[in-house]
Amino acid sequence: MTERIYSIAGVRLRVIGPERWMYQQEGALESFATTDGWDHTLEFEVVEQLSAPEGECVHREPGKQIYIHGDTQLRYEGAVEKNLEYAYLRIARQGNLSRVQVKQESVPYGITHKLVMNCMEAEHLLIAAGGFLLHASCIRRNGKAILFTAPSGTGKSTQADLWCKLRGAELINGDRAAIFPCEGNAQARGIPFCGSSGVTKNETMPIEAIIYLSQAPSTTITRLTGAKAFRRIWEGCSVNVWNKTDMERCSQSVLDTVSVIPVYHLACTPDETAVSALEEVLK
Repeated sequence: MTERIYSIAGVRLRVIGPERWMYQQEGALESFATTDGWDHTLEFEVVEQLSAPEGECVHREPGKQIYIHGDTQLRYEGAVEKNLEYAYLRIARQGNLSRVQVKQESVPYGITHKLVMNCMEAEHLLIAAGGFLLHASCIRRNGKAILFTAPSGTGKSTQADLWCKLRGAELINGDRAAIFPCEGNAQARGIPFCGSSGVTKNETMPIEAIIYLSQAPSTTITRLTGAKAFRRIWEGCSVNVWNKTDMERCSQSVLDTVSVIPVYHLACTPDETAVSALEEVLK
């Protein structure tokens, strides 16, 4: 067996598996490597056939089924409708251990770091640690994070790029950020999930503001508070809707965040007017 340990937004993950099947190139995980103990273990096994499900099916969507058996959650991926015959992945998570079965035919070149990232169920681990995973582009300006969140295709990456090109900001992550509320503030923490941007940095910094984006023929910016701020942040959260505890914890973390971090709605065009409008408000 081979072992690797990563610290992802403060959550220490131990990955173990048969040496002949485990990846050689760590990709986005490389900068998160550590040797400082672990909080959760991800244990891989390559099999010819996945073990049968146990317990009750609590969630079903294309390609995914979730079962609950006592205090164990079973997740199958690759299922077709109700048929598990085509599933290639089984994750049995109980406490701080996730046992992962992978069909041998689905990993002809071994277990990749991308598969590890999928199996770690980061949305759950971050919520359990007191934070949440937000779909957002994250930049650093003057030592603080500005987060741009919005539905896919709205312009998060465009706004982040404009700030980097026109105001000398630094792109920390082009697609995801871990948010952790703390006393009187909240932190953005780097994670290895970066979408198509390819940019992910293992950095932690206080948050200056969270910006909800929408497209418009001219630029306007409005401060959001209360339920409006909560709703816009909640839209971008990654949370398992079948897990009541995760839903409650994530909801509380979002509430804690919007109570201390300014949230703005920036309706804008993809040009410097949007940058200038936000810059003026942040002054």
